[in-house]
Amino acid sequence: MSSHRTQANSGPVTIRLEVPEPAPAVAPEAPHESAHLSEPFSSILEEIASELELRPLLTSIITRACGLLGADDGAIGLYEPRRHVVQIEAVHHLPETELGIEFEPNEGLVGRVLATGKAVILDNYGELDRITLPEHTGNAVIGVPIPGPSGGLLGVFGIGARPPRKFGQSDLATLRLFARHAAIAIQNAMRYGREQRRTERMMLIASIARVITSGLEPEELVATAAQAIHNHLGYRNVVIPLLYRGEEDYLLFRAHAGAYQDIFEQPFRMPVTKGITGAAVTTGEVQIVNDVRKDPRYVAPPMPVNVRTELAVPIMLGDEVFGCINLEGLNPFDEDDVASIQIIADHIAVAIKNARLTSEARQAAVMRERQRLARDLHDAVSQALSSISLMSQSLVSAWRRDPAEGERRARRIEELARLAFSEMRALLRELRPDSVSGDSADSTSRVGVADVKRMGLAAALQRFAVVLAPQTPSIRLDFAAYRSQQPGLEESLYLICREALSNAIRHSGANRVDICGRLDADVLSLSVRDNGRGFDLAERAAADADRTEQGIGLQTMSERAAVLGGVCEIRSQPGEGTTVCIRIPLLANPS
Repeated sequence: MSSHRTQANSGPVTIRLEVPEPAPAVAPEAPHESAHLSEPFSSILEEIASELELRPLLTSIITRACGLLGADDGAIGLYEPRRHVVQIEAVHHLPETELGIEFEPNEGLVGRVLATGKAVILDNYGELDRITLPEHTGNAVIGVPIPGPSGGLLGVFGIGARPPRKFGQSDLATLRLFARHAAIAIQNAMRYGREQRRTERMMLIASIARVITSGLEPEELVATAAQAIHNHLGYRNVVIPLLYRGEEDYLLFRAHAGAYQDIFEQPFRMPVTKGITGAAVTTGEVQIVNDVRKDPRYVAPPMPVNVRTELAVPIMLGDEVFGCINLEGLNPFDEDDVASIQIIADHIAVAIKNARLTSEARQAAVMRERQRLARDLHDAVSQALSSISLMSQSLVSAWRRDPAEGERRARRIEELARLAFSEMRALLRELRPDSVSGDSADSTSRVGVADVKRMGLAAALQRFAVVLAPQTPSIRLDFAAYRSQQPGLEESLYLICREALSNAIRHSGANRVDICGRLDADVLSLSVRDNGRGFDLAERAAADADRTEQGIGLQTMSERAAVLGGVCEIRSQPGEGTTVCIRIPLLANPS
């Protein structure tokens, strides 16, 4: 709040100064003072001593002081040692605009007491420098320091009276005595206020902890936290902008509490290179500004808001910055403010990091599920449809040569179509959000894979070969050195071998495919070898890089082998066929 001050009037100045006797901040009544304590005076002291809230206490003290002296108006201010000013905290019969005004040394009556450390009695208020109430120029005034701990300054009384009232030495003695006893009540109220503030901070931290564990998204989290800080600690304005990275990093302001909640109805952006908040984010350090009028970094809001101080605490976890807690008010911020807000900022940083990790994990899970579905569609439906397409192309010519052969092929097409239909229905059941079957990720529910559990790996592969290619090529299985494994492992091996066999039948032009399974020590090996046309691995890799729809089968086999802790190697050269070899360490698959 800015004050309107005038220059001192010219002419002679008559000032009477009194040096107060040193007195402890908290002490019982001195024996020589007891004579001055009339019954009403004692009642006043008892009354103010019972008040623990600082602002009501100060209002009561200045009102009682004016009553004791028969004065018309007055103000009481508290000393702020860090800035060496006195800030008005309570007034009696003075404009409310005086509240919050800070007086520097030799500025008005309060400033004169601050500069000299002594009482001031003056018959004409207008004779002081830089007065704030020129309409009271002709009033008599008296200013008295309120003693603080160890003889320091706690605050200042400023009392005024309209003519013809004048103040004398007896008024000074009364006000000095009252100031000493008022100092005791003020210090007790300040202690009470500090303890109450600590309790409120602990309640706030507990409240924020509950908010953090509620699983809110970062935007909702900071909005709730801003309101909680405002409600518990009473800061005039609270805003928690989040940092967004881009070509130009910026802070997004949307979580407001206090006066800004009405001013900023829509979110707005501010580059991190601007403002005190931006300084906190870019430097990663707390910014305390107890007079924004003197800080060129301060960015004033579009509508006037009565603030004087600003505290910006970055929300950080390690070296990563997420945003900032920004507070604005009238009173200076202290170490307790910084400590409590820093704790809250740390809690919010952890919550935002966890929320983002959860989101990333969710996205990764979605991607993995999409990849799994792509593999399953390729393994099951795509292979069956490809075989149907190849077989249907030869159906007419086969029928013409031999109706019985044509009928066999037609039945194979029908069987493949049923297989594809069953596989597709199983996949669609997995995609239903209300599925309660519990087998959404269980491939054993599908027709081809179910054969593995029923008849074993070798027999299931033999059946698949018959269904896929009933006439050609020659498919030979050698599992003499193989030993049966757990169903889950064999089902995965079946899917890899099925893909390799399907590729050989559809693409290689081979007339012979050998499938071999064996167990050597603790390594299980399976190979699918054809005598087809083969291909150049380097050229295939380049083609797959340019055409993402190619190579799905090869990639799928590698991914499935990696899940089992093994490897899938493909060896091929043009004109020399292709071999797919899978090696799985059994120690990697204890189940």
